Amino acid sequence: MKKNLFIIFLFFPLWLINGAVLAAAEAGAVSSSEFARLDQRVGVLQAAVRDLKITVENQNEVIRAQHLRIEMLEGDNEAAQPEAAGPVATAGIAQKFNPEIGVAGTVQAKLTENSGDGEGNDTIALKELELNFAQVVDPYSRLDAIIAFNDNLEEQNVDIEEAYYTRWGLPLGFTAQIGKFRSKIGKQNLMHVHQLPTADYPLVIQDFFGEEGLAASGVRLQNMIPNPWDIPFEITGEVLRGNNGTSFSGISRRPIFNLHAKTYFEPSDDTGLELGWTTLFGDENPPVTIDGDDETTVQVTRAGGQDRFGVKVYGADATLTWNLPEGKKVQWQNELYFQNRTDRVHANKRPWGFYSLVDYRFSPKFSAGIRFDSLEPLDVAGQHRRSTQISPYIIFWQSEFADFKLQYSHLDPALSDAKSDDMIFVTADFLIGQHKHPVQ
Repeated sequence: MKKNLFIIFLFFPLWLINGAVLAAAEAGAVSSSEFARLDQRVGVLQAAVRDLKITVENQNEVIRAQHLRIEMLEGDNEAAQPEAAGPVATAGIAQKFNPEIGVAGTVQAKLTENSGDGEGNDTIALKELELNFAQVVDPYSRLDAIIAFNDNLEEQNVDIEEAYYTRWGLPLGFTAQIGKFRSKIGKQNLMHVHQLPTADYPLVIQDFFGEEGLAASGVRLQNMIPNPWDIPFEITGEVLRGNNGTSFSGISRRPIFNLHAKTYFEPSDDTGLELGWTTLFGDENPPVTIDGDDETTVQVTRAGGQDRFGVKVYGADATLTWNLPEGKKVQWQNELYFQNRTDRVHANKRPWGFYSLVDYRFSPKFSAGIRFDSLEPLDVAGQHRRSTQISPYIIFWQSEFADFKLQYSHLDPALSDAKSDDMIFVTADFLIGQHKHPVQ
């Protein structure tokens, strides 16, 4: 009965709008401009219906977890009846083992002036295919796993992109995660390829953390901190395995420590501002020169703790969202990173970089934007210029499950004798099944 009432409530506004449109058409008194306004209102209502659907799905997940907890408690009371415990337990396990499954794929074509046979140059390839599994383990926890496949030049690779266990309801309101996950660094490091507004990650993310950002095994604790202003303020601490991330040692036993904080508030009814700060510490592990037996010298890299926590990375991010009438939206996203380190592993002791991205959703089906990158790279020092890139793009949103991007990028490398490059990307993203990325 409640479900029927909810369906009636959900579609009643759309029924009213359709009735109004039909009545106006029969009367012949509605102008073309009024039809356009009605069509825009229908679009807004459809967006509201989608939001309500997502809300209902999330509430259903909570209800399922509560039902599971009730069943567990009832099971404790029935434990004294061993003759009936076997079939009931077997049926319960069969019903509960029903994980959410989803697939996300990205196919990308790239044209470039670069004559090198680099990955993805002047070709079309399956950039990434993600297979997602998620399931509430019990009323207190959840498991998520993302297995990624790609069609590289050398060989097809399979990677555990993320696989982590989440436990909420800890003392003092903490939530914990353990496993492999994308580190909470700024905004775009948390995004998978198909979630990016552009065809590639910003230059500073690629140079500091890897071509697709930093993901590593580790443990994470996060909590919402009360404050006098009664605004959301989240703080996150991470200890990560040190074998990933181009800025660090690349050695598993030398961990990376990350502290991230973010807050959100609304300067006006139509705007929202999210601010964040990131601090990472890790080992540099520089090479050591030793004398050889034949009066030569060789360089070796030892796993011992030279320059413990010699790499310090600081970052700030700001995202302004402006909601316009008729469902339109403007988003301005910025991230800035800088490092303090020696030059014994990478040539530049003070690398830094930023990007600024403006995205305008001007209709339900289309958005357009531009991203500007500036970077002082890790491995360039002496007489050089900053690497810069400008990337305008347009996106066709076929539906919430499929979109197509067209992007042009002009890159000026940091080395003065390196040639600039012009690139064109055509990207298709598609989703089926469940794909929520709840870590965000």
